[in-house]
Amino acid sequence: MGNNKINQSLILIFLGYTCVYLDKNIISLSVIPIAQDLGIDAGQKGLILSAFFLGYTLFQIPFGFLGNRLGSRKIMTFAILLIGVLMICLGFGFSLIYLLLVRFAAGSFAHAGYPSAVSAFVTKEVEPEKRGSVQSSMIASSGFAGIVGPLLVAPLLTLVGWKMTYFIYGGIVLLIGFLMIRGIPKTTGKPIVSANQANISFFEVIKDRNVWIMVLAAFFINAAVYGMTGWIASYLVDEFSLTMNKMAMMSALIGLVMMLSAMFAGSMISRYFKDREKQVIFVASALGGIVAFLLSKSHSLLLSMLFLAVAVAAASVGFATLMSLPVKLFAEREVSTKYSIINAIGVSGGFFAPMIIGWLVNTSGSYGGAFTFIALVFVLAGVVSLVIQTRDSKQQIGELENQK
Repeated sequence: MGNNKINQSLILIFLGYTCVYLDKNIISLSVIPIAQDLGIDAGQKGLILSAFFLGYTLFQIPFGFLGNRLGSRKIMTFAILLIGVLMICLGFGFSLIYLLLVRFAAGSFAHAGYPSAVSAFVTKEVEPEKRGSVQSSMIASSGFAGIVGPLLVAPLLTLVGWKMTYFIYGGIVLLIGFLMIRGIPKTTGKPIVSANQANISFFEVIKDRNVWIMVLAAFFINAAVYGMTGWIASYLVDEFSLTMNKMAMMSALIGLVMMLSAMFAGSMISRYFKDREKQVIFVASALGGIVAFLLSKSHSLLLSMLFLAVAVAAASVGFATLMSLPVKLFAEREVSTKYSIINAIGVSGGFFAPMIIGWLVNTSGSYGGAFTFIALVFVLAGVVSLVIQTRDSKQQIGELENQK
């Protein structure tokens, strides 16, 4: 397969990943008019944000095994098409229960398979020395979605309302799904495990110490990432009384920071910090924790935006670095399954954090406790990441055992 075809496929997969993050991001904007229309309070907004992550957590592992059998191309295209359909379904929202069911379905069946399928595709189709930077670039789509989403969604929410906004975006996502079907060659992203071959067993996975360390690190960093991104829009509106359009501009700036940070992580680490990824995660997480704590004390819009930008940059670097490790540390037949387990249990941090923050905001009437909570999980992510065994540390352990 020529480089041009692979590059074309990666561009389409990046657009697909943008749709994935767009669906995650715009709910934090649209939940504001949704709450006004349906009479939903802060705690119930937290439930809507968390329902998605509950489904996402439960179905990551099954889709990881399924991806090995069906192939990453099928899983990715199915995911994007279903995201488009469910966005349109959300546009028909009429009650809290209906919204919870649609968001749970989106997390369960649409989003759950995409990240691990992308990792499997990168591992199978990209040269080993380029895998880390390519994977980080894919994760950088979160920042791209964070720029495009607010700038386009906020005017639509104001002009046509949240229901029509979801109809329009659902149609765009469906179009990208069909482009992926046409543009990603059928010869790529094939099954890693055939029908007559044994898939990697769950027992093999749970024996790997690195999997569980990365699960914990991913849990805490996801709690920080989705705790912030899920509540940024509500925070800016509630705390500083920003209009929807001004808040969108602020959110887009933060999205730009996310994208540049994740791309920086991929290129800089491969050049200057190779095999020092866990130290990078620790430093980024510590910085994120410090500025999140400062944010809890801030009452200035300018300072709050500065702290938010630094916290989001730190989270992006830490998250992109952490989630680029599986394609470097695990064998080809292991990547999809192990990545799905790390992402599945790790992303449950995104299930708990929005609910906890909603409860903290409801009980205290401010966001101070919420950002203190985010600071804590940032620090925990950094501490846990220090015990990940990279290739160098594994070699050192092997040498010590041989000396004995």
